[in-house]
Formats: sequence, structure tokens, C-alpha cells
Amino acid sequence: MIIGKPALTGERGFPACGFGGSNRRGSRRLAGACYDAGNLSLSAVMSAILQKSRYLAIPDFRNLGVMLRILLLVNLLLLVAAILLRGSDPLFVRVLTLTAWVEPALLLILGILALLSEHLMRQRQPYLTVVLVCLLCVSGLDRLLTPHDPFPLERPLLAMLMALLLMHYFWLRQRALSPALSEARLAALQARIRPHFLFNSLNAAIALIRSKPDKAEMVLENLADLFRAQMADPGKASTLAREVELARMYLAIEAERVGERLQVSWDVQAPADAVLPALLLQPLVENAVHHGVERSRAGGVIHVAAHLAGKQLVLSVTNPLSDGNAEPHKGNRMALDNLRERLALFYDAEAQLEAVSTPDRYCAIITVPYQPAAAAQH
Repeated sequence: MIIGKPALTGERGFPACGFGGSNRRGSRRLAGACYDAGNLSLSAVMSAILQKSRYLAIPDFRNLGVMLRILLLVNLLLLVAAILLRGSDPLFVRVLTLTAWVEPALLLILGILALLSEHLMRQRQPYLTVVLVCLLCVSGLDRLLTPHDPFPLERPLLAMLMALLLMHYFWLRQRALSPALSEARLAALQARIRPHFLFNSLNAAIALIRSKPDKAEMVLENLADLFRAQMADPGKASTLAREVELARMYLAIEAERVGERLQVSWDVQAPADAVLPALLLQPLVENAVHHGVERSRAGGVIHVAAHLAGKQLVLSVTNPLSDGNAEPHKGNRMALDNLRERLALFYDAEAQLEAVSTPDRYCAIITVPYQPAAAAQH
């Protein structure tokens, strides 16, 4: 665990978080970031969104949210079928009869599709494979459970029909999420790239140019890197190491403005190659600065932690609450809602963001499935 003021970094006697070089190179880096920002057109954003949408056309059958939706929809159809079926048996008997036939085949299909999920993502027409798996599983179970009965065609055909309906549902859901992904991306850009942060950072650099030119250069370089990261492809994944690096850059810039009131404690014990959505940690530390340390007269310590809990990666950012006479800021809730929406788009039901508040501390906790970068590339 490391506690201290965030430091600008480089080769000239500052701890490791920046880049060495001349002031001219720092100006070129900032100019390049501004050029990238100016060229971020709506068409470029939509192109990245469409690329992400094609990936989502076939759901990841290993995802908990996908499995729950399939189970819920199929069992809802079973209930409707049991209600519509007419007979002397009570309703619960008809439901149990249908369930005894459908549930084993459904669980077997989900297990096989989960194993084939990576292969399905690479296929051009994965729907045919999904339908074929459903047909073979239902036919095989029918032969296994009733080997002496005539081969029933209606059950495999019904399974194929249900598979097509479910694939059509996920396709419609993907179509519906595409505008949401666009709106979430644009809202995230608008929320993170705050004009007052840019102006304050530039003013801090200007104030340091004559007295401490090396620090002024590092402020500009870190600012350029932050803007370049914020303008990157929204569908491109990041890593924990990169997220920590960007958070350190941001905190180093804010430390020049806030001064000694800002102290940071780091406790990162998770693998550095853990895959994360881009710019997941920086908005949390930004909230901690603006709605915690900056609004408190005495300042305080921001605690950033990351660790593994089983197969889950847990990130937490804790900051002191503002003084008692300061009113809560709505921007904190807006940023957390933004992050929740992004997590839902990336992980569905497998990730969560929760906020825990005590009389003097506020903690934001993000839990996502752990996946190393090497496994994500395959």
C-alpha cells in the first residue's frame, strides 16, 4: 500500500508516471490529442458501434444474463402452453409434464452452446449451428429416453422453432441496444471531458512554465494522454495496468491544482493484465476528487484498491465526504449511473456497481468477471 501526493512523472527526477523529453515534444503530444479530438466525428463513433453490434449479434452463451433470459423465456412459454392445453389434468400437472421434457434438453443445449461460444463468435452464420445443436440434443434425448417408441418429429421441429424465436429475440435486443450504446458513449464523453478540468489543467501548466518547466511539460503530456484515451475506440478493451496508469495521470494533474489536500493510497493486488472496459477507473477517481477532497476544507486521502475475489475482479475507490455544511452533488450520481449503463452493455448481468456511504467516507465498488488479456485475444 502506497500513500502520498500524486506525483508527475518522468525521467527528470519525478516518480514513474509520465514521459521525459523536450517541451516541444510535449506540445506536439497535446496538439496530437487535440487533433484526434477534432477528428472524432459521429461517423467514426457509429462505425465503432456497428462493429460492436456485429459482435453482439450472437449472444455469448457463457454470460449469466443470457442464460437467465433463455431460461426465463422458455419457461414462460411452457407456462403459456400449459394454460392453453386443455385436459382433465390440473394446471400444475400439465406444467410438470412439459417441464420434464423441456428442461433436460434445455440445460444440455445451454451447456453445449456455452462450450461452443467462442467458435460461434467466429462463424459468419452461427444461427445454423445453434439450430443444429438444438435439433441434435432434442432428438438424442428422445431416442435415449424412449428408445422403443416411434421417432417423433414434432419435438425436434418445435425445438428448432423455439431456437429461431430466441435468436430473433436476441437480434431484436441487439438492434435496440445499438442506439443505447451510441447514447451511452456520447454521454460518457460529454461527462468525462469537462471544460473546467481542461482549463484548470492548462492554467496549472501555465503557472509552472517559468518556475518548474519540467512539471509543466508533464502536466501537458498527461493531459494529452488522457484526452487520447478518452477519444479511443469505445469497443476496444483496456487492462487494469492501463486503467491504473490513466488514473495516476489524472490524479497527478489534479494534485498540482489541489495541492497537499489531495493524498492517494494505492492497494492494487490484482493481475495487471485483467481485461476491463476503457476508462472505467478514471471517472471514479474524478468523482472522488471533485465530490470528496475538493469539497472538503481539510482535504483527505483517496484509497484506490483492486483485488480478486474468486473469479471476480473487485475495484474500489474510497474518498472522504465533504464537510457537513456542503450539500451532496448530483454529478456523483450521474457519473455512477453512466458507469452502470456501460457495465450493463459490456457484461450484462455479470457486473455490478454499488456505492457504500458512512458518516465520513464514500466508497464506489465495481465487480466484474476476471479475464486475463491472453484469454480475451483467443
